[in-house]
Amino acid sequence: MAESAESREWPEPCIRYPFAAFEIRNHCASGPARSMRPCREGLHVLTLSPRRCRMGAIMSEYEDIVRMVFDNLDVMAWATDAAGMIKLSEGGALHAIGTKPGQLVGINVMDMYRDRPENLGPLKLALAGEAHTSLSRENGRILETQLRPMRSPSGEVIGVAGLSSDVTERELARQELARQTDELRRLAELLDLTHDAIITRTIGGTITYWNRGAERLYGHECGAAMGRFTHELLRTRFPAEPEAIDRQLLSAGYWNGELAHVHADGQEIVVASRWVLKRGKNGQAEEVLELNTDITAYKRAEAEEAQRQQLLLAQAQAIQELSTPLIPVTDEILVMPIIGTVDTIRAKQITEAILRGVSESRARFVILDITGVLVVDTAVAGALLRTAHAARLLGTEVIITGIRPEIAQTLVQIEANFERLVTRGTLQSGIAFALGKRQLHA
Repeated sequence: MAESAESREWPEPCIRYPFAAFEIRNHCASGPARSMRPCREGLHVLTLSPRRCRMGAIMSEYEDIVRMVFDNLDVMAWATDAAGMIKLSEGGALHAIGTKPGQLVGINVMDMYRDRPENLGPLKLALAGEAHTSLSRENGRILETQLRPMRSPSGEVIGVAGLSSDVTERELARQELARQTDELRRLAELLDLTHDAIITRTIGGTITYWNRGAERLYGHECGAAMGRFTHELLRTRFPAEPEAIDRQLLSAGYWNGELAHVHADGQEIVVASRWVLKRGKNGQAEEVLELNTDITAYKRAEAEEAQRQQLLLAQAQAIQELSTPLIPVTDEILVMPIIGTVDTIRAKQITEAILRGVSESRARFVILDITGVLVVDTAVAGALLRTAHAARLLGTEVIITGIRPEIAQTLVQIEANFERLVTRGTLQSGIAFALGKRQLHA
């Protein structure tokens, strides 16, 4: 049926439902029912008769509800016709870019972004029939927009529908994560330059990071080490109970010590290990950073030096025994021939040897033969006197033999008091004196 002029020129009010892709003209005056007719944009206009006025009221309420829904969603819903004219602009997120719902309706996107052609590319792709998602910047905010071509029943593209979300915080977080990731990558490259093994592991011991220093030190590739239990992989030998070490780590936040590990080829490695505990925001222990320095060569050199020192000590003891020999003549008479120079250290050794020998043998006489001593000064004389006094406290009498004339003159000059000591010219006379006195007390 052909439409009359009356149906083409219905006056306002006009209730628009762009979200439904058609318009409804509602006129409540009396008149015949009107049919739908196509619009130039590909939409439809429905002219209502007074008998259907009630439907217009329902649709008006529906429009209010839909608009309220969009206003309370943090999105922007919009649509354009095939020429780029905005037909829909709704959503609470419009406020983030300084625009009110419906404010953009009637504006052509092509004109709106004439100075920003990069923003027109996604729209043109959608008008060409390609659905996709893009990012753009509006009023300092970052928007993510899903664009979908709208098609007529015949399949012709009659416009573009879009749904935009404000993803500024998400994108800034993503950019910050990318920056941190790049920084971590750079730090990881630097960490790979060190010769030390740098390992991170969970509190349970599962390896989460394994640098090239660890690969070189232990012979295990990163891929083979990741996810393994560190102490099982390295067959760790601890200097104390592992539970005690863990308690110290949790209480102090760190632990330092030496550990024995096993290389992939079976050789043992000694490392100076430093552990640092990382806690989360809630204070719970999350991860352990472990830095291991190879000190195997140092420990080997240290052990060799200890062996060398032990050898030197043994040699020194042998020399000391040779330089201060205590020779038993009888079970009650001991003789110590002294040859060479007597300094403070050797004098102390002589005293210790005599007291030890007397204590072990219960000897009654000790003969100090100084025939081979070149010089006797105040220090040597004092040492001899102190030795004799200490021996007397143990019940042993000290006899000094071998005093040459020049030494006798020195002793007189330094006023050495040998009055309470028995002295004899030769070792033989000293032994004879001791034997005679022994028989006398027998």
